[in-house]
Amino acid sequence: MSKYRSQIVELLHHNQHQYLSGQKIAEQLMISRTAVWKTIEQMKQQGFIIDSIQNKGHKLKSYPAEWDADIIQLVTRQSAYFKQQYVFKEVTSTQAVAKEKVLDNDRPFIVISEVQTAGKGRFNRQWDSQGDKGLWMSLVFSDEIPLYKITTFNLFISLAVARTIRSVSGAKAEVKWPNDIYINDYKCCGFLTEISGHANAIQQIICGIGINLNHQQADFPAELQHKATSIKEMTGETVDRYAFLDSLLSEIEHAYQQFLTHDFSDIKAEYKMYSNIWNRSLQYTEGTRKVTGQAVDILDDGRLVVRDEAGSIHHFISADIEI
Repeated sequence: MSKYRSQIVELLHHNQHQYLSGQKIAEQLMISRTAVWKTIEQMKQQGFIIDSIQNKGHKLKSYPAEWDADIIQLVTRQSAYFKQQYVFKEVTSTQAVAKEKVLDNDRPFIVISEVQTAGKGRFNRQWDSQGDKGLWMSLVFSDEIPLYKITTFNLFISLAVARTIRSVSGAKAEVKWPNDIYINDYKCCGFLTEISGHANAIQQIICGIGINLNHQQADFPAELQHKATSIKEMTGETVDRYAFLDSLLSEIEHAYQQFLTHDFSDIKAEYKMYSNIWNRSLQYTEGTRKVTGQAVDILDDGRLVVRDEAGSIHHFISADIEI
């Protein structure tokens, strides 16, 4: 791979509205026009769609279908929090990679992979993670946080994901407490949060997120086709994964700062507006406890309040809810 690739990607990325001559690129990077030409030809072979016209120059039209580390670096460069990223073609799971890397890295970082061979969600359920269809990533947050606050972390982040889906696609994304995202009662996103720290405080949060972006119904395993969906399936429009990632990171960073500086009570009204569990009888399972009833409230510590069919009140910390 050309050593000038990342610099040329950046120049073309920031000048997508115009053609850049090979001479201008060469002068800015202080390299030869031949090096520019060779690098751009390599980029075309790697999936970049670049319009090259003699005596006019080069114009970037679209990115590779697969995640590209140089472009992700450009996206995350806008981030105020996540300055480091690891990009893979295939891993067992981004969560497993993040847990390995966190052992010798105390800064915030992101792990993204095109494919996960053993992606997992809550309750150790397998997450189908195909290439170029979705966004499979783990975010590592590195701040010392009082232990009591972690119970509401998922609520802040799930709201950020739902906001992003709505703003980018127009699809009415809703949250199934505490952190699954649904569109029209079909699941399109889930995530898994793990923590490390000491007795009284959390030092790192590892949040694995899987979002179905461009799946067709036939892409899902048969057993999931009546449960799962993607943004494209619901809107008919292909999602630009880089633009989505950019918007999502912005929303997540905003939500994380809210989480650090505010209580859940400050966003509870909005969270409840985004929730899809109200005014319906559902089954709630937590360990061996099963309750059928209606959700009536969320407490300030994130616990869900459910009234069962006999009128008794139950509190749940992290229930599995059947929709």
